[in-house]
Amino acid sequence: MDPLAFPVLAGTLLTEAVKFLFDRASAVLDRRAGRVPVEEPEQVSGQTQPLVVSAPALTDERVARITGAHGALRVYLSRPEFLQGDDTELREVLGRLRRDLEEAYGHRFPFGDEKEIDRPGVEVSQRAESLHGKQVGMRVGGDITERGRARVDQETGTVEETGEQVGIEVEGTIG
Repeated sequence: MDPLAFPVLAGTLLTEAVKFLFDRASAVLDRRAGRVPVEEPEQVSGQTQPLVVSAPALTDERVARITGAHGALRVYLSRPEFLQGDDTELREVLGRLRRDLEEAYGHRFPFGDEKEIDRPGVEVSQRAESLHGKQVGMRVGGDITERGRARVDQETGTVEETGEQVGIEVEGTIG
């Protein structure tokens, strides 16, 4: 499964998923802009626990992606006739936004008949201000099968001359 894959949804389920992700993006952007305190829990219908944004997860790059997706979804919400479950571009926007929001909240957001176990794989998130040595996001001894999924999210301010940042090294099997 592609790490950014988003399930094919139709009708009400698709509209609800778009609205849910749009609302979470709005909440994250409000917190980043200081309109709402970052640490203030968010009560969300359908969630058993309040959602809390992790301030360190709100990197400039992530906020820029969330802002772009938020703008794209605004068009879909204002023109619901454009919402088509098999729209590859829409599913890519939703998949990336979901990934960024899951990082920001530290919480999974399954949609449709997805369950957390339906999204197997390994995820690594690393942050460094300055990198002098080697930083490896993942090292596996083989291939990634069709059921496998691997995602590495690395952010480094400066990679020094002696530094090396590796996202994934695969010499085995994932999946």
